[in-house]
Amino acid sequence: MTKRLPPKGPQPWPAFTLVVVVMTAVALVATLLLDAINAGRGERSYIFPAAGKAPARATAAAAAPPAGKPESKPTEKPEPQPAEKPVPKTFEEALAASLAAAGVSEDTILRLKDSKGRLLVEVEIPSELYASVEPSLDKALKAESVRIVGKKRTKGTERTEVLWSLRRAPKQEAGISFVLPAEPPVIVAGGEPAARKAPSGQVALIMDDMGNSMETLQALIDLGRPVTVSVLPYSVHAAETARVARANGLEVLLHLPLESVNNHEAMANTEGMIVATMTEPAIVAAFEASYDRVPFVSGTNNHMGSRFTAEPDLMRAILRPIKERGLFFVDSRTTARTVALDEARKMGILSASRDVFLDADEDRGRIRGRLIELFQKARKKGRAVGICHPFPETLAVLKSTFSLLDSYNLEAVPVSKLVR
Repeated sequence: MTKRLPPKGPQPWPAFTLVVVVMTAVALVATLLLDAINAGRGERSYIFPAAGKAPARATAAAAAPPAGKPESKPTEKPEPQPAEKPVPKTFEEALAASLAAAGVSEDTILRLKDSKGRLLVEVEIPSELYASVEPSLDKALKAESVRIVGKKRTKGTERTEVLWSLRRAPKQEAGISFVLPAEPPVIVAGGEPAARKAPSGQVALIMDDMGNSMETLQALIDLGRPVTVSVLPYSVHAAETARVARANGLEVLLHLPLESVNNHEAMANTEGMIVATMTEPAIVAAFEASYDRVPFVSGTNNHMGSRFTAEPDLMRAILRPIKERGLFFVDSRTTARTVALDEARKMGILSASRDVFLDADEDRGRIRGRLIELFQKARKKGRAVGICHPFPETLAVLKSTFSLLDSYNLEAVPVSKLVR
């Protein structure tokens, strides 16, 4: 009898087979368990149906439209809501919109009530400006469905009033009263001009940011009025601008760069900026360096400076060398928190502050209205200081409108005449 020999080679380990079987079983159970959990949550599952969902065939049957009814197509976007109807303007809003469309500045408008309690809008503008406003306002009021019932002109020695009576359905009435200051005396050829009253007020206009364009300076000289020129110390033509301005009878200021709260980019690009972190000796040295670059300076005003002019200690530090040089100071009022004027007067420095910025608004269309506002303030207060900048729009308005101060019986003066 032949004895069988065992097969050659290594024999498989019995425990290894057992481990493979157990792990496969665990994986299968885990897969089934996870699929059951996903189905219970209503999430995607591969073996068990999701909870709350009918079988595909039943779902399809339920989704099928009833016999005889066309199947509705799903919409990808919600149906657009009907646009809301615009709220109609009140009569006052319609008048304000019409005046704005005609180029009348909000700053020249006063809202009152007449003897019958009806709205009366008073607008004070020169006769020349009224002549250009009238046709534009006619058209604007018509667009707002406002009817002009009549225009009554009443002429006086000091002023002329043109009263527009207006009506809008249903039974709404209002009026616009245009107040036109008396015209300046007319010079008759070959004769003497009629006697003229003493000016009712004085206006000083400061042109800031000068020194970068000699053409701009020539435009100011051509106005034939004593505009005050404020020169940036490190501008390209600083010294030349001061010399030419002085030679043509214009007053020169040092436009002193002081730290602002927000204009970081502008400050970074402005050479000679005096900042709040400087020591007092450094502030004085920076002022002296700027002062030496602009000849014929009689005073100074601040360029920017909303942070600097709000701090009493900082203002006293900069005002000391200003006082030592015998200069006056004009507060440009670049912040409502300014203490510059108060500190200057405490130190006995002749000073004034700005009343109107002509072109601080982004809307350059308001420059003419701001100029009229300056004239009105000068008539009421007896004096007013305006500040503007060498923008093309500003120069154009000054060329066309600055001479209207004669219609207001005002005198243009250097700003040094208004410091105290």
